[in-house]
Amino acid sequence: MPRTFKAKLADCALDMKTIKGEKATYLFLKAGKSYHVFVEVESKEAAEDCGAERRAGRSARQMCGEIWNRTL
Repeated sequence: MPRTFKAKLADCALDMKTIKGEKATYLFLKAGKSYHVFVEVESKEAAEDCGAERRAGRSARQMCGEIWNRTL
């Protein structure tokens, strides 16, 4: 019988830690024995880079929400 996606997830945990380095803040993800690292950037910068429109008076939360909802 083929394994299902749910069965694969049952054996896997995804641990996360945010660690402040000398030059940036990093998000470390650990899945099993593998590590993945992401660098924190300003949320407005990330949202704008992903296509959110930057207008006067618009908050980072509004811009990120636009991108988040667009990718659902």
